[in-house]
Amino acid sequence: MGYYVFYLFFAFIICLAYGFSFYLYLLLEHAVKKKKEVPDWFYRIGQSMQDRIHRVKLENSTNYAALKQSRFFLRGMLLLSFFSYLFFHVKSRDTFISVLNCGKAQFVICLVMNELTHYWNLGSSPKKKRMYYSPSFAVSGCFIISSVLLLLFVVIMEQLRFHISFP
Repeated sequence: MGYYVFYLFFAFIICLAYGFSFYLYLLLEHAVKKKKEVPDWFYRIGQSMQDRIHRVKLENSTNYAALKQSRFFLRGMLLLSFFSYLFFHVKSRDTFISVLNCGKAQFVICLVMNELTHYWNLGSSPKKKRMYYSPSFAVSGCFIISSVLLLLFVVIMEQLRFHISFP
């Protein structure tokens, strides 16, 4: 019984992590529409989400370009998740297995979309220097962390299902 309480608590933590990620995106969306700045802690989250090897200068500004990068990340993530679910569903014909495999693929999907978002030139002219925004790093970084938690949860659930079926 204790394992199930742990799994429910872990699932609740994952829901909180994804909820916080969506909250960051909605906060950015609201700030851009109202032409306000996001709070300073939002910028600090974005600054801490860049990798250690490829340090770039992040702009601490709330503008439409940062929102555009975040929208591109989220839409691409949802689209790739839908296609991966369809692929796994056609392959296995089982909804539960398809959801488990899609949950395992979510981390890779987030990493691919993160790389596409931050290294693909999103409509800026070639003469203009590419800008990186800390709000978009915050949104994508929180989704990546949430996806890592989801990956761990799905692997644990798969192992639990394996041990229940093979005592």
